[in-house]
Amino acid sequence: MWVEKYRPGNLEDYRGAKKEKKKLKEWAENWSQGDKSVLLHGQAGTGKTSMAEALAKDLDLELVETNASDVRTKKGLKSELKEATRQASFFGKNKLILVDEVDGMGRADRGGAAELKEIVSESRFPVIMTANDAYDSKIRDLKNMSIVIELGSVHTNSINAHLKEILENEGIEYDDRAVKMIARRAGGQMRSAINDLETVALGRDKLTKEDVKALDQRDSEQEIFDALKIIFKTTSLENARQASDNLDEDADTFMQWIRENVPREYKKSEDTAEAYEWVSKADLFNGRIRKRMSWSFLKYVYEFLTGGVALSKDEKYDGWTKYQYPSMIKKMGSSRASRNRLDSLTKKMGAELHISQREAKNSMPLYREIINSNEETIEKLGLKEKELELIKKF
Repeated sequence: MWVEKYRPGNLEDYRGAKKEKKKLKEWAENWSQGDKSVLLHGQAGTGKTSMAEALAKDLDLELVETNASDVRTKKGLKSELKEATRQASFFGKNKLILVDEVDGMGRADRGGAAELKEIVSESRFPVIMTANDAYDSKIRDLKNMSIVIELGSVHTNSINAHLKEILENEGIEYDDRAVKMIARRAGGQMRSAINDLETVALGRDKLTKEDVKALDQRDSEQEIFDALKIIFKTTSLENARQASDNLDEDADTFMQWIRENVPREYKKSEDTAEAYEWVSKADLFNGRIRKRMSWSFLKYVYEFLTGGVALSKDEKYDGWTKYQYPSMIKKMGSSRASRNRLDSLTKKMGAELHISQREAKNSMPLYREIINSNEETIEKLGLKEKELELIKKF
């Protein structure tokens, strides 16, 4: 995969984060036993692991890498990591110890967290730990014993330049605008940008804007799956709130997805009950929106479905969950064809009313009431009979 093929070979090749790279390198060069470890944190895809690997290559250190979310127990850490922090390298080099995803250890892994703290404090070699969320209470002790370095989002210009280098190396011609589109939609995540680039450019002679537009035509179900993963897998309120930021689904549909998949993810009855309590509150406010046309309540619907459901669990559940399409929507006859008709209608209304497609979907009950009481609106919007029928179903 291109994301592996084009990993930075050294810190100079690593895009952006000049101050952070300098700070990390100075720490490693001057480290002696007993000094603090480093906690490198930032959102997924910002290159935390790549930076540690590049540092090891720059300083000719043997990199010993362990994923804390995989090796979770006291026994596992002892066998996987403890000896590595004590024994000299077989290759006659100094070592750099990398412990990835320390925030991936659940609350039940207290023995593992305590063991990791002891291993890091006694290590004969410098230790870098990575985390997506440095403020997770489970790693408070590890954070307090470390130098904390945050990696922010990668600047769009840095992503853009790197993507062009990849295309030139692969012998693929490109439209500058097409590359810029991929860089912008990555949201500051270099890994995401490279994966998107490979998706649309691999096997082509030239990358065009039309090729990139295919990325925006992905099935909306993939977007909802991503949102569900964030909500069900995080214990961070802020992360959960962001899950619906770019979601192109109306509140009703989003609620049905959450309702359907809560019991597939949450295994403890008390977690499931708490989650459904928040879904119930969201449904209550959604009903008030329909009855009173009080659209200011919409923010509470999304707040309850994201943050409320996410924080209903005591800890993250391990493993992969197969999320299911809502049975309620299936029963209502919501086939792909009807969803496509709805998409077509909301795009049309959004363009006429100068609002987003998402706003148009969320406002359907309001349009239904207006159309029922004002025939002139039908003429002004140029609505056809089938489109009117679709609106009246809301």
